[in-house]
Amino acid sequence: MSLPPPDGPEVTPPPPPGSDAPSGVPVDSALEGQAAALRRYNKSFWVRLGGQGLAVSLILHLFLLVIFGFWVVSSWTDIGKTDPDSFVTGSGGGAAGDAAKIYEHKVTPKNAKNLAKTTARITSKSSTSAVALPDLPTTSVSSMMSGLAAGGASKGFGGGSGGGIGSGKGVGVGNGRNFVGRPVMGAKIFASRIAVYLDSSGSMRGYLQRVEDEIRKQFPEADIYRYNGAWTFVEDGDVVGGRRSKNKEGVGPPQDPSSFTTDPKTLTPEGKSIFRKYDDNFRKGSVGAWVDVMMKERYDALVIFSDFQDGVSQFKKNELIYSDGSRQQVNTRKKADERWEGDWTSAFGSGRDGGIKLYCFSTECEPQPLLSQCIKASGGETKMVAWLRTGGPAPAVPADTGSGGPAVQQTVPGAQPYRPAR
Repeated sequence: MSLPPPDGPEVTPPPPPGSDAPSGVPVDSALEGQAAALRRYNKSFWVRLGGQGLAVSLILHLFLLVIFGFWVVSSWTDIGKTDPDSFVTGSGGGAAGDAAKIYEHKVTPKNAKNLAKTTARITSKSSTSAVALPDLPTTSVSSMMSGLAAGGASKGFGGGSGGGIGSGKGVGVGNGRNFVGRPVMGAKIFASRIAVYLDSSGSMRGYLQRVEDEIRKQFPEADIYRYNGAWTFVEDGDVVGGRRSKNKEGVGPPQDPSSFTTDPKTLTPEGKSIFRKYDDNFRKGSVGAWVDVMMKERYDALVIFSDFQDGVSQFKKNELIYSDGSRQQVNTRKKADERWEGDWTSAFGSGRDGGIKLYCFSTECEPQPLLSQCIKASGGETKMVAWLRTGGPAPAVPADTGSGGPAVQQTVPGAQPYRPAR
């Protein structure tokens, strides 16, 4: 029979021998403490070092860097956008040109204070001294109107309707050319750079020096070539001596070596280059070879001086099928035989739009039909200068209209008749 436990506090039995638990500590609490210590000891070094917090910090900073990168890229994109007010143009003037470019020109307003001139003050400390002021300039209504017209395209604080401070944009690039006509032997030549062909055959030599002097008065740097006659030879559809010539010999009057008197020293660098390359062609093909070559060179106008008696002679398989000279008239050719003429009229057809022009001066005959068509297509002119042949007075000088319109003839005072040397 067991006795009930005595009343009073529960007594914890002592730990078994060899146990690490201190006396008076429950056995379960000791075991839990040992387990917790064991768990702390088994944690990795990264965890004990605080690596979890470091990882969280790195992720947060990486997120912030990504957001900042997006912001920088968007800012650069906004800077690179095209100004909506920019004016986009091609080559300008309506001509086909390079890829369109954006030109922007913003005028920076000038300080108006700096534009005003500082006027020096005139002072006097003496109350009795006399001060003489300069007289005001005499003005008239006509001078004021001329001042307004002259100031129409000026800037600043002047009279007229000139542009002042603004922000215009855009630059046009064009290839149009506008020349003021220069009077030469009664004609107006609208050009800056010209090449001249002088018929130096025996019947024309007496006029050449006078003609060259007249041309150089207005065009000192003209390239002047002298060759025999004014023939155009065509064989099997190609102009003899032209750009597509196959070294064919021209069929016509025998060549006169004494008429080949071109002086290379008087030519421009471009003229000398053409002379070195095509001198033999011009000797063989006369004016036809010269025109066929020169109409593709960089001149504003071609000028021919001759009596135009020779004309065009076209052969097909050594048979004469066309001739329009003053000495012989033949025409048995077909449309296919006239294709080479289309190259000439097309080349001169752009003369009215800034291309090359053709001018002819004749002492006797009107230029042949092909040359007349080229002159008309180019916007050039034919001028008869019979006064050179007859020894008549110098030609009337047309008034400078500044355009291609009709000019008023004016007689040169004291003009003397000119007789060619014989």
